[in-house]
Amino acid sequence: MTSWNINLEKPEIYEERFREIASGDYAILVIVATKPDFYKQFPLVIECERRGVPVGVVHTGQHFDEVLGYGLNEFHLDERLVANLKIRGDLSEKFVDLFSKMVKLGRYLKENFPETEFIPIVHGDTLTAGVVPLAWSYGLGKKCVQNEAGLRGMYPNSMFDFVKGKIGFEKFIDCQWTLDWSIDRNEPFPEQIDTFICGSSCFCFIAPHRINFENLVREGYDPELIPVCGNSVVDAVEYTKDHKVENSIFDVYPQLEQDSWLRVDIHRRGNLTESRFKNIVSAIKRLVVEYKMNVCLVELTAMKTGLKHYGLTEYIKKLAEENKNFLFTPLWKSYSNVIEFFRSGHCWASLTDSGSQQEELNLIDECIPLTCRFNTDRPESVMCESNVLTPPLENLADFINYIYKSDIPSTMKKAPKIYGSNVSEKIIAAIDKIYKKHKTFTWCHEKFLGKKECGIDYL
Repeated sequence: MTSWNINLEKPEIYEERFREIASGDYAILVIVATKPDFYKQFPLVIECERRGVPVGVVHTGQHFDEVLGYGLNEFHLDERLVANLKIRGDLSEKFVDLFSKMVKLGRYLKENFPETEFIPIVHGDTLTAGVVPLAWSYGLGKKCVQNEAGLRGMYPNSMFDFVKGKIGFEKFIDCQWTLDWSIDRNEPFPEQIDTFICGSSCFCFIAPHRINFENLVREGYDPELIPVCGNSVVDAVEYTKDHKVENSIFDVYPQLEQDSWLRVDIHRRGNLTESRFKNIVSAIKRLVVEYKMNVCLVELTAMKTGLKHYGLTEYIKKLAEENKNFLFTPLWKSYSNVIEFFRSGHCWASLTDSGSQQEELNLIDECIPLTCRFNTDRPESVMCESNVLTPPLENLADFINYIYKSDIPSTMKKAPKIYGSNVSEKIIAAIDKIYKKHKTFTWCHEKFLGKKECGIDYL
């Protein structure tokens, strides 16, 4: 049993930077924590600055090493930090630490800058999305904005027949693209919990797609508070076109510029369960040895943990030593390098359990996503024929090789682009409109009678 070790380190609050943005009725606090936050939230910061909306960046501080935290520098978010919360620990310890520090930050701002309302924007389904709005609501009686709201796990109904061997690869793909889907919020865990509880403490929900809007309306949220703006990853991918990477991925790994590769990265907790993880590792070996496919395995933190836990680290290293068509690399720190590889024509597919890659590869014609999961919270990417679920079963290698040898990648590359354009511009405009009409929290008597009263400040 691990010891309970809540971080007592004080957060860094940059008062002078807060003074710079406390200049109007409200200011935006863009909250970032993990790698996807850095590049998906960054465009919102740029758009706020373009529109003259006061904005600052709050970093939870949990990704503090050079690789995991590189996005802070890559997207110049470090220059815009107004606070670094320095949270640490396991999942539950981070929850408590983040909750406490966000309450303290909120009350500090309320005391020192009472004329300005600070509106946090959290992203997607991370721990930060689940905790920050709760802390803001409990600590200040205010609500937040959720960017990339309405992510709900879904599976194609044909999954049952496929798992039981009743239908083959071709039929399964066709059913994914054409037939019905059902809600399944068990996975990804704990991300589905985070995004669901996030909604209870938000006043504005930025939906990336119509299906997310429908999820939220079905759950009882006010349609007027759910603008469908698209996904800010569109702006992040667009940004990489005009900004040259510091070091090309082909300078780091020259062999990737030869032939065409399957890139593999795995990080979901569900895929660390024994049967799934061993099926994935077995599939990698079979693709490399039996099917002679070029495979690049990127060792994300979860993959590293899984290999160590199941005693497979040396097994994978030996596979790389003995096979020139297998490359085993550490985590790529630069987002731009990942997009560079996807666009290069040297990566035919990405076998991944990432949510963001399902979105990104809808935008990039040269590479397709093969989503190594039984369900997905981006079902729209499958329904439009841009994505395929390839669950981590014993036949995973055969399934991937079937797709590689077929015309399916060509079909997928022709899929419509479904995540919008000029997304951040639409997001910031929508937040401004909704805030001015609804504020971040409204008592029922204010909503129905149109009166605002002063009362006991019980918070």
